[in-house]
Amino acid sequence: MNFSSVISEIKNAKCVGFRYQRAGHTHFRDRVTVYYDGRILFERFCYGEAAGLVFSVWAQSADETGAPQWDFSKCLVSNAREEVPHQLTGAGEGGLVFDGKPVIWECVGRLRKDKANGYGGPINALKRMLRGKK
Repeated sequence: MNFSSVISEIKNAKCVGFRYQRAGHTHFRDRVTVYYDGRILFERFCYGEAAGLVFSVWAQSADETGAPQWDFSKCLVSNAREEVPHQLTGAGEGGLVFDGKPVIWECVGRLRKDKANGYGGPINALKRMLRGKK
């Protein structure tokens, strides 16, 4: 399975991306954001007194089998390779399934913009206009 159906849904909804969160995880809050241009962002947050971002990893795209091509060059967390999702194995009904595990990643946000990650403002509007002319 690949991300093409998810990306099509994002484009049809006229969003810049959909944000998914792993359901039922108690130690960390893991999020995957899929953007209309195929980029994927994984973020891990911790809970508790020192709550905040633990690490994030970008993938410029995923291959035809649904395996994100994560770029670990800027990630300082040693076990990040084991913690990120390795392959999309299911999608639909507002959720994703990674690595064949029964854990559902629920859609928790449809992003109209995401300025913190470069998807917002006038540049985003220009990209949408140019995309519509193809």
